[in-house]
Amino acid sequence: MSDPHHPAGHSDLRRRDLLKAGALGFLGLGLGDWLRLRSLAGTPSSATAPARNCILIWLAGGPSHIDTFDPKPGAPADVRGEFKPIATSVPGLQVSEIFPELAKVMDRVTLIRSMTSPEADHDRASHHKLTGYRPSPALVYPSHGSVVARVRESSPTGTVLPPYVAIPDGPASSGAGYLSPAYDPFVVGGDPSQEGFRVQNLTPPDKVTLTRLLRRKAMVQALDEFSRDVPPTTLTTSRDRFAERAYSLMTSNAAQAAFRLADEKPEVRDRYGRNPFGQSCLLARRLIEAGVSFVTLNDRGAGPLGWDTHAQNFPTLKDTLAPPLDKGLTALLGDLSDRGLLKDTLLVMMGEFGRTPKINPNAGRDHHGRASSLILAGAGIPGGLVLGRTDARGDLPTDRPVTPADLAALVYLKLGIDPDRKFEAPDGRPIRLVENGQPPRELL
Repeated sequence: MSDPHHPAGHSDLRRRDLLKAGALGFLGLGLGDWLRLRSLAGTPSSATAPARNCILIWLAGGPSHIDTFDPKPGAPADVRGEFKPIATSVPGLQVSEIFPELAKVMDRVTLIRSMTSPEADHDRASHHKLTGYRPSPALVYPSHGSVVARVRESSPTGTVLPPYVAIPDGPASSGAGYLSPAYDPFVVGGDPSQEGFRVQNLTPPDKVTLTRLLRRKAMVQALDEFSRDVPPTTLTTSRDRFAERAYSLMTSNAAQAAFRLADEKPEVRDRYGRNPFGQSCLLARRLIEAGVSFVTLNDRGAGPLGWDTHAQNFPTLKDTLAPPLDKGLTALLGDLSDRGLLKDTLLVMMGEFGRTPKINPNAGRDHHGRASSLILAGAGIPGGLVLGRTDARGDLPTDRPVTPADLAALVYLKLGIDPDRKFEAPDGRPIRLVENGQPPRELL
Protein backbone atom coordinates (compact mmCIF):
# COMPACT_ATOMS: atom_id res chain seq x y z
CA MET A 1 0.00 0.00 0.00
CA SER A 2 1.47 3.39 -0.95
CA ASP A 3 2.12 6.09 1.65
CA PRO A 4 0.24 9.29 0.74
CA HIS A 5 2.95 11.33 2.44
CA HIS A 6 5.53 10.21 -0.14
CA PRO A 7 5.14 11.86 -3.53
CA ALA A 8 4.63 9.54 -6.47
CA GLY A 9 7.67 8.55 -8.48
CA HIS A 10 10.14 8.60 -5.58
CA SER A 11 9.40 5.31 -3.86
CA ASP A 12 11.61 3.06 -6.03
CA LEU A 13 14.53 5.46 -5.90
CA ARG A 14 14.24 5.76 -2.13
CA ARG A 15 14.08 1.97 -1.74
CA ARG A 16 17.30 1.54 -3.70
CA ASP A 17 18.97 4.31 -1.70
CA LEU A 18 17.96 2.72 1.59
CA LEU A 19 19.38 -0.63 0.50
CA LYS A 20 22.61 1.05 -0.56
CA ALA A 21 22.84 2.95 2.70
CA GLY A 22 22.28 -0.22 4.73
CA ALA A 23 24.91 -2.17 2.79
CA LEU A 24 27.45 0.60 3.12
CA GLY A 25 26.75 0.80 6.84
CA PHE A 26 27.68 -2.88 7.22
CA LEU A 27 30.88 -2.25 5.26
CA GLY A 28 31.84 0.48 7.72
CA LEU A 29 31.72 3.35 5.25
CA GLY A 30 30.69 6.75 6.53
CA LEU A 31 28.33 9.26 4.96
CA GLY A 32 31.18 11.09 3.31
CA ASP A 33 32.36 7.88 1.66
CA TRP A 34 28.81 7.04 0.61
CA LEU A 35 28.23 10.39 -1.04
CA ARG A 36 31.61 10.30 -2.77
CA LEU A 37 30.80 6.87 -4.19
CA ARG A 38 27.41 8.13 -5.37
CA SER A 39 29.12 11.04 -7.04
CA LEU A 40 31.55 8.75 -8.88
CA ALA A 41 28.63 6.57 -9.94
CA GLY A 42 26.89 9.57 -11.44
CA THR A 43 23.89 9.39 -9.10
CA PRO A 44 22.35 12.81 -8.42
CA SER A 45 22.84 13.82 -4.79
CA SER A 46 23.86 16.72 -2.61
CA ALA A 47 27.46 15.70 -3.34
CA THR A 48 27.12 16.32 -7.07
CA ALA A 49 24.79 19.31 -6.94
CA PRO A 50 25.19 21.16 -3.66
CA ALA A 51 22.81 23.98 -2.87
CA ARG A 52 24.28 27.45 -3.20
CA ASN A 53 22.26 29.10 -0.46
CA CYS A 54 20.40 28.53 2.77
CA ILE A 55 17.62 30.54 4.42
CA LEU A 56 17.12 29.64 8.07
CA ILE A 57 13.92 30.97 9.63
CA TRP A 58 14.27 30.94 13.40
CA LEU A 59 11.05 31.11 15.44
CA ALA A 60 12.55 32.65 18.57
CA GLY A 61 11.09 31.42 21.82
CA GLY A 62 10.06 27.96 20.63
CA PRO A 63 6.69 27.43 18.90
CA SER A 64 4.13 24.93 20.13
CA HIS A 65 4.33 21.93 17.80
CA ILE A 66 0.87 20.74 18.86
CA ASP A 67 -0.75 24.06 17.92
CA THR A 68 1.09 24.43 14.60
CA PHE A 69 2.25 21.39 12.60
CA ASP A 70 1.55 18.38 14.84
CA PRO A 71 -2.08 18.71 15.98
CA LYS A 72 -3.53 16.11 18.34
CA PRO A 73 -7.31 16.22 17.80
CA GLY A 74 -7.84 12.95 19.66
CA ALA A 75 -6.07 14.06 22.83
CA PRO A 76 -7.85 15.37 25.96
CA ALA A 77 -8.92 19.03 25.85
CA ASP A 78 -6.07 20.15 28.14
CA VAL A 79 -3.62 18.79 25.56
CA ARG A 80 -5.24 19.29 22.14
CA GLY A 81 -5.99 22.97 22.82
CA GLU A 82 -8.37 25.31 21.03
CA PHE A 83 -7.35 24.92 17.38
CA LYS A 84 -8.86 22.49 14.90
CA PRO A 85 -6.78 20.65 12.29
CA ILE A 86 -7.36 21.41 8.60
CA ALA A 87 -6.59 19.44 5.45
CA THR A 88 -3.58 20.33 3.33
CA SER A 89 -2.42 19.84 -0.25
CA VAL A 90 -0.94 16.50 0.89
CA PRO A 91 -3.61 13.77 1.23
CA GLY A 92 -3.91 12.64 4.85
CA LEU A 93 -1.79 15.46 6.26
CA GLN A 94 -3.37 18.01 8.58
CA VAL A 95 -1.95 21.14 10.18
CA SER A 96 -3.43 23.72 12.52
CA GLU A 97 -6.25 25.95 11.28
CA ILE A 98 -4.04 29.00 11.97
CA PHE A 99 -2.11 28.23 8.76
CA PRO A 100 -4.72 28.28 5.94
CA GLU A 101 -2.22 29.47 3.30
CA LEU A 102 0.64 27.17 4.28
CA ALA A 103 -1.82 24.26 4.19
CA LYS A 104 -2.09 24.85 0.43
CA VAL A 105 1.68 24.49 -0.17
CA MET A 106 2.63 21.61 2.13
CA ASP A 107 3.23 19.57 -1.02
CA ARG A 108 6.36 21.72 -1.53
CA VAL A 109 7.99 20.95 1.82
CA THR A 110 9.11 18.15 4.10
CA LEU A 111 7.61 18.28 7.58
CA ILE A 112 9.63 16.64 10.35
CA ARG A 113 7.53 15.97 13.43
CA SER A 114 10.14 14.08 15.45
CA MET A 115 12.86 16.63 16.21
CA THR A 116 14.17 15.95 19.70
CA SER A 117 16.73 17.38 22.13
CA PRO A 118 17.35 17.06 25.87
CA GLU A 119 17.74 20.85 26.12
CA ALA A 120 14.79 23.00 27.25
CA ASP A 121 16.55 26.24 28.22
CA HIS A 122 16.47 28.95 25.56
CA ASP A 123 20.22 29.55 25.27
CA ARG A 124 21.26 25.91 25.62
CA ALA A 125 18.60 24.69 23.21
CA SER A 126 19.52 27.38 20.67
CA HIS A 127 23.16 26.30 20.82
CA HIS A 128 22.18 22.67 20.30
CA LYS A 129 19.86 23.37 17.35
CA LEU A 130 22.08 25.94 15.59
CA THR A 131 25.41 24.14 15.95
CA GLY A 132 24.55 20.44 16.26
CA TYR A 133 26.45 20.29 19.57
CA ARG A 134 25.12 20.44 23.11
CA PRO A 135 26.59 23.39 25.02
CA SER A 136 29.95 22.86 26.72
CA PRO A 137 31.69 25.09 29.28
CA ALA A 138 34.95 24.39 27.47
CA LEU A 139 34.02 25.43 23.93
CA VAL A 140 31.43 27.46 22.02
CA TYR A 141 30.74 25.76 18.70
CA PRO A 142 30.15 27.63 15.43
CA SER A 143 26.67 27.96 13.97
CA HIS A 144 25.73 26.49 10.61
CA GLY A 145 25.90 29.94 8.99
CA SER A 146 29.38 30.64 10.34
CA VAL A 147 30.64 27.27 9.13
CA VAL A 148 29.32 28.03 5.65
CA ALA A 149 31.02 31.46 5.73
CA ARG A 150 34.30 29.85 6.80
CA VAL A 151 34.21 27.08 4.20
CA ARG A 152 33.26 29.39 1.34
CA GLU A 153 35.56 32.30 2.16
CA SER A 154 37.99 31.36 -0.61
CA SER A 155 35.29 30.72 -3.21
CA PRO A 156 34.71 33.75 -5.46
CA THR A 157 31.03 34.72 -5.51
CA GLY A 158 31.21 37.83 -7.66
CA THR A 159 29.67 39.95 -4.89
CA VAL A 160 31.00 42.10 -2.06
CA LEU A 161 28.04 41.12 0.08
CA PRO A 162 28.94 39.18 3.23
CA PRO A 163 28.43 35.42 2.98
CA TYR A 164 26.35 35.28 6.16
CA VAL A 165 23.60 37.79 7.04
CA ALA A 166 21.14 37.97 9.96
CA ILE A 167 17.77 39.73 9.68
CA PRO A 168 17.25 41.80 11.80
CA ASP A 169 19.83 40.20 14.09
CA GLY A 170 21.11 36.77 15.03
CA PRO A 171 19.55 34.57 17.71
CA ALA A 172 21.66 33.25 20.57
CA SER A 173 24.42 30.91 19.34
CA SER A 174 24.16 32.04 15.72
CA GLY A 175 27.76 33.29 15.78
CA ALA A 176 31.16 31.86 14.95
CA GLY A 177 31.94 30.28 18.33
CA TYR A 178 35.56 29.12 18.47
CA LEU A 179 36.13 30.33 14.90
CA SER A 180 37.21 33.89 14.18
CA PRO A 181 34.58 36.63 14.79
CA ALA A 182 35.07 37.40 11.08
CA TYR A 183 32.56 34.59 10.46
CA ASP A 184 29.83 36.08 12.64
CA PRO A 185 26.74 37.19 10.71
CA PHE A 186 26.45 40.67 9.24
CA VAL A 187 23.55 42.15 11.22
CA VAL A 188 20.99 44.09 9.21
CA GLY A 189 19.18 45.67 12.17
CA GLY A 190 16.01 47.73 12.05
CA ASP A 191 12.59 46.81 10.71
CA PRO A 192 12.40 46.13 6.95
CA SER A 193 8.69 46.97 6.95
CA GLN A 194 9.26 50.57 8.07
CA GLU A 195 9.27 53.48 5.64
CA GLY A 196 12.81 54.70 5.05
CA PHE A 197 14.32 51.43 6.26
CA ARG A 198 18.13 51.63 6.24
CA VAL A 199 20.64 48.94 7.07
CA GLN A 200 22.82 49.87 10.02
CA ASN A 201 26.53 50.24 9.23
CA LEU A 202 25.79 50.13 5.51
CA THR A 203 25.22 53.82 4.85
CA PRO A 204 27.95 56.37 5.65
CA PRO A 205 27.04 58.78 8.46
CA ASP A 206 25.17 61.90 7.39
CA LYS A 207 27.39 64.54 5.76
CA VAL A 208 30.23 62.04 5.20
CA THR A 209 30.96 62.00 1.48
CA LEU A 210 32.55 59.11 -0.42
CA THR A 211 35.76 61.14 -0.72
CA ARG A 212 35.95 61.63 3.04
CA LEU A 213 35.16 57.96 3.61
CA LEU A 214 38.02 56.84 1.38
CA ARG A 215 40.32 59.37 3.04
CA ARG A 216 39.47 57.85 6.43
CA LYS A 217 40.20 54.39 5.08
CA ALA A 218 43.62 55.51 3.85
CA MET A 219 44.37 57.06 7.24
CA VAL A 220 43.46 53.85 9.08
CA GLN A 221 45.68 51.85 6.71
CA ALA A 222 48.54 54.26 7.35
CA LEU A 223 48.14 53.88 11.11
CA ASP A 224 48.13 50.10 10.70
CA GLU A 225 51.51 50.34 8.98
CA PHE A 226 53.01 51.58 12.24
CA SER A 227 51.98 48.34 13.95
CA ARG A 228 52.95 45.98 11.16
CA ASP A 229 55.65 44.39 13.34
CA VAL A 230 53.11 43.43 16.00
CA PRO A 231 52.09 39.77 15.60
CA PRO A 232 48.49 39.57 14.29
CA THR A 233 45.79 37.98 16.45
CA THR A 234 42.38 36.55 15.64
CA LEU A 235 40.77 39.76 16.84
CA THR A 236 43.01 42.11 14.83
CA THR A 237 42.56 39.97 11.71
CA SER A 238 38.80 39.98 12.22
CA ARG A 239 38.83 43.75 12.71
CA ASP A 240 40.65 44.20 9.42
CA ARG A 241 38.16 41.96 7.62
CA PHE A 242 35.19 43.76 9.14
CA ALA A 243 36.63 47.14 8.18
CA GLU A 244 37.35 46.06 4.61
CA ARG A 245 33.87 44.58 4.30
CA ALA A 246 32.28 47.75 5.64
CA TYR A 247 34.12 49.96 3.15
CA SER A 248 33.22 47.61 0.29
CA LEU A 249 29.55 47.56 1.24
CA MET A 250 29.31 51.31 1.61
CA THR A 251 30.93 51.95 -1.75
CA SER A 252 29.21 49.23 -3.81
CA ASN A 253 26.03 50.17 -5.67
CA ALA A 254 25.19 46.51 -6.25
CA ALA A 255 25.50 45.67 -2.56
CA GLN A 256 23.38 48.64 -1.58
CA ALA A 257 20.74 47.64 -4.12
CA ALA A 258 20.35 44.15 -2.64
CA PHE A 259 19.03 45.67 0.59
CA ARG A 260 16.73 48.17 -1.14
CA LEU A 261 13.23 46.79 -0.66
CA ALA A 262 11.74 49.93 -2.17
CA ASP A 263 12.87 48.62 -5.56
CA GLU A 264 10.30 45.81 -5.34
CA LYS A 265 6.89 46.26 -6.93
CA PRO A 266 4.19 47.20 -4.39
CA GLU A 267 2.18 44.10 -5.25
CA VAL A 268 5.17 41.88 -4.43
CA ARG A 269 5.65 43.56 -1.07
CA ASP A 270 1.93 43.20 -0.40
CA ARG A 271 2.05 39.50 -1.22
CA TYR A 272 4.70 38.94 1.46
CA GLY A 273 2.84 41.09 3.98
CA ARG A 274 3.69 44.62 5.08
CA ASN A 275 5.00 43.49 8.46
CA PRO A 276 8.47 42.72 9.87
CA PHE A 277 8.31 38.99 9.12
CA GLY A 278 6.95 39.31 5.61
CA GLN A 279 9.41 42.00 4.56
CA SER A 280 12.27 40.07 6.18
CA CYS A 281 11.34 37.07 4.02
CA LEU A 282 11.42 39.30 0.95
CA LEU A 283 14.79 40.72 1.97
CA ALA A 284 16.13 37.19 2.48
CA ARG A 285 15.08 36.31 -1.07
CA ARG A 286 16.80 39.42 -2.45
CA LEU A 287 20.00 38.62 -0.56
CA ILE A 288 20.37 35.03 -1.71
CA GLU A 289 19.53 36.19 -5.23
CA ALA A 290 22.41 38.68 -4.95
CA GLY A 291 24.91 36.04 -3.82
CA VAL A 292 24.66 35.73 -0.02
CA SER A 293 25.26 32.11 0.98
CA PHE A 294 23.42 31.96 4.31
CA VAL A 295 20.61 34.15 5.65
CA THR A 296 19.17 33.74 9.15
CA LEU A 297 15.78 35.35 9.70
CA ASN A 298 15.23 35.78 13.44
CA ASP A 299 11.46 36.01 13.97
CA ARG A 300 10.74 37.36 17.44
CA GLY A 301 7.08 38.02 16.73
CA ALA A 302 5.46 41.30 17.71
CA GLY A 303 6.31 41.19 21.42
CA PRO A 304 9.32 40.67 23.69
CA LEU A 305 8.59 36.95 24.20
CA GLY A 306 8.04 36.02 20.56
CA TRP A 307 6.99 32.38 20.28
CA ASP A 308 7.64 31.78 24.01
CA THR A 309 3.94 31.47 24.84
CA HIS A 310 3.91 30.65 28.56
CA ALA A 311 0.64 32.57 28.84
CA GLN A 312 -2.26 33.23 26.47
CA ASN A 313 -0.85 30.79 23.95
CA PHE A 314 -3.94 30.55 21.76
CA PRO A 315 -4.86 34.20 21.10
CA THR A 316 -1.16 35.08 20.74
CA LEU A 317 -0.67 32.42 18.07
CA LYS A 318 -3.94 33.06 16.26
CA ASP A 319 -3.92 36.86 16.24
CA THR A 320 -0.25 37.87 16.38
CA LEU A 321 2.27 35.20 15.45
CA ALA A 322 0.65 32.92 12.88
CA PRO A 323 -0.83 35.37 10.30
CA PRO A 324 2.51 36.99 9.25
CA LEU A 325 4.21 33.59 9.13
CA ASP A 326 1.38 32.02 7.15
CA LYS A 327 1.46 34.75 4.52
CA GLY A 328 5.20 35.46 4.43
CA LEU A 329 6.47 31.89 4.23
CA THR A 330 3.88 30.97 1.60
CA ALA A 331 4.98 33.94 -0.51
CA LEU A 332 8.65 33.08 -0.05
CA LEU A 333 8.16 29.48 -1.16
CA GLY A 334 6.21 30.61 -4.23
CA ASP A 335 8.66 33.34 -5.13
CA LEU A 336 11.72 31.08 -4.79
CA SER A 337 10.02 28.48 -6.98
CA ASP A 338 8.85 30.96 -9.62
CA ARG A 339 12.32 32.49 -9.89
CA GLY A 340 14.07 29.13 -10.17
CA LEU A 341 15.86 29.67 -6.85
CA LEU A 342 14.29 26.91 -4.79
CA LYS A 343 16.34 24.12 -6.34
CA ASP A 344 19.54 25.88 -5.25
CA THR A 345 18.29 27.13 -1.88
CA LEU A 346 17.82 25.07 1.26
CA LEU A 347 15.06 26.49 3.45
CA VAL A 348 14.87 25.50 7.14
CA MET A 349 12.26 26.72 9.64
CA MET A 350 12.43 25.83 13.34
CA GLY A 351 12.66 27.19 16.87
CA GLU A 352 14.75 26.09 19.83
CA PHE A 353 12.18 23.53 21.09
CA GLY A 354 8.49 22.63 21.15
CA ARG A 355 6.10 23.25 24.02
CA THR A 356 4.54 21.08 26.71
CA PRO A 357 1.54 18.95 25.78
CA LYS A 358 -0.36 19.95 28.90
CA ILE A 359 -1.73 23.50 28.94
CA ASN A 360 -0.63 25.38 32.07
CA PRO A 361 -2.87 27.46 34.41
CA ASN A 362 -2.01 30.63 32.43
CA ALA A 363 -3.52 29.18 29.25
CA GLY A 364 -0.01 28.74 27.89
CA ARG A 365 2.49 25.99 27.22
CA ASP A 366 5.98 25.73 28.68
CA HIS A 367 9.37 24.67 27.28
CA HIS A 368 9.57 21.17 25.86
CA GLY A 369 12.80 19.91 24.28
CA ARG A 370 11.77 16.30 23.77
CA ALA A 371 9.59 17.00 20.72
CA SER A 372 9.26 19.75 18.14
CA SER A 373 8.48 20.17 14.45
CA LEU A 374 10.50 21.73 11.65
CA ILE A 375 9.99 22.45 7.97
CA LEU A 376 12.51 21.90 5.17
CA ALA A 377 12.23 22.81 1.51
CA GLY A 378 14.31 23.29 -1.62
CA ALA A 379 17.74 21.87 -2.53
CA GLY A 380 16.28 18.52 -3.54
CA ILE A 381 14.23 18.10 -0.35
CA PRO A 382 11.15 16.04 -1.35
CA GLY A 383 7.81 17.80 -1.30
CA GLY A 384 4.81 16.40 0.55
CA LEU A 385 6.86 14.17 2.85
CA VAL A 386 6.09 13.79 6.57
CA LEU A 387 8.97 12.31 8.53
CA GLY A 388 8.59 10.92 12.04
CA ARG A 389 5.72 11.12 14.48
CA THR A 390 5.10 11.80 18.15
CA ASP A 391 2.90 9.95 20.61
CA ALA A 392 -0.78 10.68 21.15
CA ARG A 393 0.02 13.61 23.46
CA GLY A 394 2.92 15.07 21.44
CA ASP A 395 5.31 14.33 24.27
CA LEU A 396 7.94 12.09 22.66
CA PRO A 397 8.86 10.87 19.17
CA THR A 398 7.65 7.34 18.52
CA ASP A 399 9.15 7.03 15.05
CA ARG A 400 12.32 8.33 13.36
CA PRO A 401 13.67 10.75 16.00
CA VAL A 402 15.86 13.47 14.46
CA THR A 403 18.54 15.14 16.60
CA PRO A 404 20.25 18.53 16.12
CA ALA A 405 23.39 16.63 15.04
CA ASP A 406 21.35 14.83 12.38
CA LEU A 407 20.01 18.17 11.16
CA ALA A 408 23.49 19.72 11.09
CA ALA A 409 24.80 16.84 9.00
CA LEU A 410 21.90 17.26 6.57
CA VAL A 411 22.41 21.04 6.25
CA TYR A 412 26.13 20.64 5.57
CA LEU A 413 25.65 17.83 3.06
CA LYS A 414 23.00 19.78 1.20
CA LEU A 415 25.40 22.73 0.99
CA GLY A 416 28.24 20.54 -0.27
CA ILE A 417 30.21 20.46 3.02
CA ASP A 418 31.55 17.21 4.45
CA PRO A 419 30.20 16.81 8.03
CA ASP A 420 33.40 14.95 8.90
CA ARG A 421 35.49 18.00 8.08
CA LYS A 422 37.54 19.28 11.02
CA PHE A 423 38.34 22.79 12.17
CA GLU A 424 41.02 23.66 14.68
CA ALA A 425 39.93 24.85 18.13
CA PRO A 426 41.93 27.63 19.84
CA ASP A 427 43.99 25.02 21.70
CA GLY A 428 44.95 23.35 18.41
CA ARG A 429 42.60 20.42 18.85
CA PRO A 430 40.80 19.26 15.65
CA ILE A 431 37.00 19.39 16.02
CA ARG A 432 34.57 17.67 13.65
CA LEU A 433 31.76 19.77 12.24
CA VAL A 434 29.30 17.06 13.30
CA GLU A 435 29.63 14.34 15.90
CA ASN A 436 27.26 11.35 15.78
CA GLY A 437 24.94 12.89 13.21
CA GLN A 438 22.99 10.76 10.71
CA PRO A 439 20.82 12.81 8.33
CA PRO A 440 17.51 11.26 7.29
CA ARG A 441 18.30 9.21 4.18
CA GLU A 442 15.06 10.16 2.47
CA LEU A 443 16.23 13.79 2.35
CA LEU A 444 19.64 13.26 0.74
